[in-house]
Amino acid sequence: MAKRLKNSEEINEIKATVFDKLNRRGKWGPIHTSKENAIKGIPSHDIGAAKDVIEDAIKDGFLNLKPTSYGDQISLNFKRKEEIKAIIETYSYL
Repeated sequence: MAKRLKNSEEINEIKATVFDKLNRRGKWGPIHTSKENAIKGIPSHDIGAAKDVIEDAIKDGFLNLKPTSYGDQISLNFKRKEEIKAIIETYSYL
């Protein structure tokens, strides 16, 4: 997981924040956004960890990756919708 974080609680909080942002903006399946937009609003000291969390979420199948000529784009994987919503509800403190 994210090497820049000390515990799994912080990792799950960042993951929930990213997933919640993408969910609120309707970024499911073919509707995607850049990785940079997904981490906007994350505190500056957590940006590196958020990038690691996104990469791990892609590997774990929570996020879809769409390479484009203008950069990598991501979206939430609709097949894992229930798991993603559970992560948001469990770890999101907004």
